[in-house]
Amino acid sequence: MDLLAAAYQLEADATNYGPEYYAADAGFVMNPMQCRGQVEGSLAQGIGWCLFERMTFNEKGELANTTFRNYQIPTFADIPARRFISPTPTTQSVNSAPRPESPINPVAPALANALKDATGIRFDSPPFSADRIFSKLVENKL
Repeated sequence: MDLLAAAYQLEADATNYGPEYYAADAGFVMNPMQCRGQVEGSLAQGIGWCLFERMTFNEKGELANTTFRNYQIPTFADIPARRFISPTPTTQSVNSAPRPESPINPVAPALANALKDATGIRFDSPPFSADRIFSKLVENKL
């Protein structure tokens, strides 16, 4: 079974985001460091998709941000340091399983739910950038 559980918390100043804890259940983990790396990489990629990365197009319909100079992706400093939990398998679940990048899947819904909890507004399409959040707040007169 593949599972990523994340408890997100948004601070009032919006500079502290990300899960307080994240966990991966991969059965018996043969290489814990590699498992953690896969989960942390997926989390970083999901945060990038949700908060930073946005393709923009010019008036001709051509991609405008074709370089990393004007297409922001997260760096190591952008990813919050949090606690990683890998459950110890019981005798019923000693099977090992690959650790793909599937932990990326719950990042967008978890961040969207955290924004809904913080603002009362449902954000349904990433990226959840400051300008888009501000526009929704103005639109909803908050």
